[in-house]
Amino acid sequence: MHLIDKTHANLENMSAKNKIIVLRYLISFIIFIVVWFLLDLAFKNLQTPYKGMISAVVMVILSPRVKEYDTQSGKQAQLKWIFLKKAISI
Repeated sequence: MHLIDKTHANLENMSAKNKIIVLRYLISFIIFIVVWFLLDLAFKNLQTPYKGMISAVVMVILSPRVKEYDTQSGKQAQLKWIFLKKAISI
């Protein structure tokens, strides 16, 4: 099997909750990197620790949130994000 086939098979076997969690961390990482590079372009004299702290704060604010709650049908997860109008239930 090729690496792509194995990766696709692993993604199919993941639960919806795990896919959302992986997606959340991937989006958070992308937000961190984008903010880091924007700070690097805008402020050349800004030291690395300050770039990291500012990027982390912005990442926490802009990252999607995953919350679990109990319903009559069992536990469900809900994805809330500042860029989405409605929460996504899983």
